[in-house]
This record gives sequence, structure tokens and C-alpha cells, in this order.
Amino acid sequence: MKALRFAFAIPAAFLGAAVAMRLLLPYAPPRIAIDVAQPIAVVTGWHAFGAVMLGVLFAATIPATAAYLRIPRLVTSTPDARWVLIIAAIVALSLACAWALPVLFSSDVYAYAAYGELVRLGTDPYAHALLPAGDPIFDAAIVQWGNPPPTCVYGPVFVWAAAAIVEATHSFGAAAALGGLRALSSAGLILSTLLAYAAYRGDRCDRLRAAATIGLNPVIVWCAAEGHNDTIALAVALTGFACARRGYAGIGAFVAACSGAVKLPGIVAAVPLSFSNRRAWPGAGAGIVATLAVSFPIFAGVTKHLAPHARYAPEASFQAVVYSIGRFGLSDAAASALTWSIAAAAAIGCALVAIAFLRRRELEGWTYLASAGWLLVPNPYPWYAVWLVAIAAVAPGTRGATVLLALGFASMLRYVPDAVGTPGPAASALLGAAAALPLLLLLARRKPSAIINGPP
Repeated sequence: MKALRFAFAIPAAFLGAAVAMRLLLPYAPPRIAIDVAQPIAVVTGWHAFGAVMLGVLFAATIPATAAYLRIPRLVTSTPDARWVLIIAAIVALSLACAWALPVLFSSDVYAYAAYGELVRLGTDPYAHALLPAGDPIFDAAIVQWGNPPPTCVYGPVFVWAAAAIVEATHSFGAAAALGGLRALSSAGLILSTLLAYAAYRGDRCDRLRAAATIGLNPVIVWCAAEGHNDTIALAVALTGFACARRGYAGIGAFVAACSGAVKLPGIVAAVPLSFSNRRAWPGAGAGIVATLAVSFPIFAGVTKHLAPHARYAPEASFQAVVYSIGRFGLSDAAASALTWSIAAAAAIGCALVAIAFLRRRELEGWTYLASAGWLLVPNPYPWYAVWLVAIAAVAPGTRGATVLLALGFASMLRYVPDAVGTPGPAASALLGAAAALPLLLLLARRKPSAIINGPP
């Protein structure tokens, strides 16, 4: 099948990047030796060498993306349900090839391991406590994050899962714990691919297209290989949608809301489900209340330890453009206020358009709501795109879906400040403009669209 040839281009692209990076890594400058000596090297402030390594990842993502954009249309030519298993197998192969890259561009998995180790030792991960020396996981996390590391902002379900992985791999060292967490995220993407077929509405071809849209997205494949927990939260949310599609609306909404117990923003997953099914509201309400109740330690940790020391520094976003321009003539406080005001106004405008679409029962409205939310994110990291892609799959082929997919690919630019170095105001404005460029498509004139199949 033609779709297979394009699908295999995705793992091939990651494998090519892995080979190129492994050939380049011996030429790393001596000053980053401590980073290279870590269980998994993370490209952080590597300057010119970081730009080269990131360029290799970008170079792999471009052909993988070109192939990916062809796949959802091609899979509709085969109505065989078994193709979802083939898609999941190619997702697994793509993840294996992404794992072969010798570096990461995010240190999040080190924080996950430290939180899991804190729980294993009976310490509160939300307390922002100093880590003791002599523990391999803590020592590795301190290199990445300093001591103490950032306050945990993840749900208790994920923290418990991280603790279980750390406990199971404790005898094998820090690398095993990190690998276990990356495996959990990778499994979350494979499971999300299978669940998408069960969760989305439409005929067999529509559901295969949704599975391919989510599972084979190169940005999402890479973020799962890095170990980010968004794929786990998405799998929980899609489980809820799958339950609702089989007639268990209340249970499904409850499960979807409980994805916030993995990562708090997932709590809103119950909203679109409840929007189309009034029977889902009691379950959604119960799930939201339960998630907020068990998430109290997050709120306590953020207000006590994170918020007092937080600094507004948007990068690679719409807000970064406004803020960087404002800093040329305004104080930081004034530039921040101006940026938030403009971003909020743009988000409200986008949300109003979304509401108009949804009142006409056009599911493309959800893509506009997602774009509105994206405008409010000062630092849109690539792993946040997991949610954009899932929403894009609701209204395939529409302008709004195209914008979300493009924003997901552009979010890879957020790696630049961390991997290379913090840019100056002018460079930051240019980087933000490039990352926000897909949003301009929302301003073009639009033809009315039909009601499109999507999740219940």
C-alpha cells in the first residue's frame, strides 16, 4: 500500500538523525563533557554545537513531516480495521528509531525520575526540598536542574507511576529509571494510536485517519521518545472518549476528566465530550471535582514555592514577539502587561469565532478554541502539541486543523533558546514570529464547512 511507503519514511528519518548525531558527538567541545557523561545527554546551552545537533533533528523532522502529511489521506483508501495495528506497529518502529538518537533536548525526564525517587524514599515531591547527595538519580537531576529542582507540577497518578518505575528499576541505576519513564511515554503514544480508532466518530476510514494523525506525527513521536507525560494523559482522555462512544457517557466523561490527574490541563478533556452529550455532564463534574481534590498538593506547591520566584520570559511564541518589541521602549513590567493584554484580546477574539462555529455544530470550532489557548501560552513546548494534534484529528482537512498541525511543527523552535542559548530581544522576536506564523492563516477568508465527524 502506498501509505506504507510514506509511513516508513518517518522511522527512516529518525534513524538517519541518530546516525548523524552519533558521528558528530565525538567532536563535542570539552566544556560540555559533564552533559555528555550524563546517563542521557541533554542539549542545554551548547551554543554552536547545540545548533548543529538541533539542526540535525530539524533536518530529520522536515522529510518525516512531508511524508506524514500524505498518510492520513492515503489510509482512507483501505477500510480494513486491521490497519490500525499496522499503524501502531509503525509508531513503535518510529519510536525505536527516535530512541536511537544519543541526545535529548529536554531535561523533563530527569525531573520525573527525581519526583519518583522522592516518593520512593517517603518525601513529598511538591515540597521543593533539597536533594541529598549520593543518590544516582538525585545526582543526575541536580546536574540538569540544580538543587533543589523545580517544584513538581504533575498529577499524583503520574507521580505514583514514576515512583513505581523508579522502585522497579532501583537496582539498575539512573539510566534504567530514565529508560523506564521514556518507555511509559512511548507506550502512551502507541496506546493513544489504538484508542483513537476506538474513540473518534465516523466510519472506519475516518477512525484510521485519526489514528494515523495522532500516532505518526513526527513531533509527537519525538516527544514520546523524550519521555514526556502528555502522551500518557492523552491515552487516559481517549479511554474516556472510547467509553462514551460505546454508550457509557458518564463513565467516559469521568475518565476523560481524570486525565488531569496525570497532567492537570488534561482536566478539560471532558468538556468537548460533555458538549455533545448531556448525559456526560454528571460524570464530567465528578471527574473534575475528584481531579482537583487529589491535585491540591500541586496548587499548594505552586503558590508557595513556584509563583513567588516565577519570571515572565516568553520564547518562541506570539507573546514573545509582543514582549520583545515592547522591551525596546518599555520596562519589563510594562512590556509584560502589554503582552498579556494583547494576547488575551487575541485569544478572546479567536474564542468568539470558535463559539460561533460550535453553535452551528461545526466541529472546526474546537480547533479555534485550541488556537485561542495556544495564544495564552508564553512558552509553547513541543510536547504541548500532543493536544493540538488530537484536536486537529477532530476536524481533519479544515483550516483550523491545518493551523494546529503547523503550530505543532513550529513548536520545535522552542528548543532553540534552551539548546543554543537565550536570544536577544531582536532574535527572540524573529523566533517568536516564526513559531506563531501559522496563526495568520486564521485571519484569511473562510468558506463555510460541513459538520465533520469527531469524538463524541
